[in-house]
Amino acid sequence: MKNSIFGLVASIGCIILCAVFLYGNPYSSTPPDSGTKNVFYTMLILPACVGIVASFLKNRILMFIVFIWSLPYGLYLTVVSIPSIWNLFGVVLLVYFVTTMKMKKAAVT
Repeated sequence: MKNSIFGLVASIGCIILCAVFLYGNPYSSTPPDSGTKNVFYTMLILPACVGIVASFLKNRILMFIVFIWSLPYGLYLTVVSIPSIWNLFGVVLLVYFVTTMKMKKAAVT
């Protein structure tokens, strides 16, 4: 049960980070264009929603798909500017991965 809670928290955290980036970015006064919004919705928010479903279903394969799906853009946002609030995307990715491994371990035992 608690393993799936971590996945739920990571997914909700990712959605909150994306909302801050898109609608209240403290580092830029320029609003994002529609292409940026499309990328965020497709590559970070949509997998986070799938992560919420994976957490409720306790499905490790689905959670691993969420991790792989979010990895390119989450990793980019993590390392593009250090230090910044966007480094928290790395924490989200780490929690996705740890949740996947813990779900697998729980399924074996």
